[in-house]
Amino acid sequence: MSARLRTGGVQQNNPASMKGDMVDKQHISEEPGLTQRNKPSGRVRGLKRAVRWLALIDLLLFVLCALLALRAYDLQKENTTLRQSNEDLQIRATQNEHTAEDTVPIPGMTAADGSPVTDTVSGSDADNATLMAVRGYAEQGKSFLYTLKQLFPKQFVLADEGTFHFVDIDPNLRPYTYDNDMIALSSNGIITYADENVITSYGIDVSQHNGPVDWEQMKAAGYRPDFVYIRAGLRGYSSGRLVYDEQVSANIAGAKSVGAQTGVYFVTQAIDEDEAREEAQFVLDLLRDKENDLPVVLDVEKVESYDTEPRTKNLTPQEYTTNVLAFADELKQNGVDTIVYGNGKTFMLMLDMAMLDGTDIWFADYVAEDDYIPYFPYKFDIWQFSSQGNVPGVTGDCDLNIRFE
Repeated sequence: MSARLRTGGVQQNNPASMKGDMVDKQHISEEPGLTQRNKPSGRVRGLKRAVRWLALIDLLLFVLCALLALRAYDLQKENTTLRQSNEDLQIRATQNEHTAEDTVPIPGMTAADGSPVTDTVSGSDADNATLMAVRGYAEQGKSFLYTLKQLFPKQFVLADEGTFHFVDIDPNLRPYTYDNDMIALSSNGIITYADENVITSYGIDVSQHNGPVDWEQMKAAGYRPDFVYIRAGLRGYSSGRLVYDEQVSANIAGAKSVGAQTGVYFVTQAIDEDEAREEAQFVLDLLRDKENDLPVVLDVEKVESYDTEPRTKNLTPQEYTTNVLAFADELKQNGVDTIVYGNGKTFMLMLDMAMLDGTDIWFADYVAEDDYIPYFPYKFDIWQFSSQGNVPGVTGDCDLNIRFE
């Protein structure tokens, strides 16, 4: 039976600031009476000219960066093709012109499935069409990363540590199947999905970082989440020590008191299979005397902006995924299912998605007013669409989630 969220009093704080790069517009003005009202000073005129030149330079740099990225991708694709056979190498060595057709996304136009409408062109026409596409996105105030995402629909594009990554999408994995036309963002920042064949429910996740949650206040405000995920604990990213969350017991009891289904999540930093199984046993020990309704979630995230490098920094995607599967296997032997939580970096850079195929996924991708379609090529079961929810009884921002069944 479908459970719906009571959204009274719930809103998302400034959703436009959650995702993507927004364009800040500064207006230079003079206070009437301080200088001549109708004749700006030479200093002000010079400042205006400088601002115009800076805007022009910024646009030129944007276009140049886009062209360089496109050229780098073309070279990489050509080199891969050249290595496939000597025949291709000989043919390409003698070619002086482009002969293959390219598809270029048209800004502002989308197909029924939410994908960008493309125009098929070849040779120099493709270069011109790409430039026009870049210009269109720039005029719309879109970020450079957004533009790259539209220009490379067959790759998952993301930025990490000052570098853009273009990850090929594997057509053999379970694809994203939600109908983007049925996704909507309400005025209070809640994502809705209108497909009558899919049951949706809403939930939050909390930890000691939210402080003591006032569950009675939440109940009195009429807010009842369908499910609540509570942090069970973590492994220290440098020490490797296992630590319980200070609020885990209180949060499990409190979530039960408002009638929500409860589950727990654990933040991993396991460097091998033995540590992964140790983490699973750590969670099982916590749950022995507690009622748990939902699969256990393994939180896999990149540790950033710390003075000490995380102990998992040098793990390969295959090693990291092997640890994740060991955690899940240990829970399965005890009759408990696992969901893996993460964002784009988690699933496209840190983990091996082919090894993980078939495992339930909780995907974090935060919405904005003008960009609320999830950017992910594969199937996920829970979507964390906001980290800035305003929930009665929770101090500060709260994560908001929608579950698909």
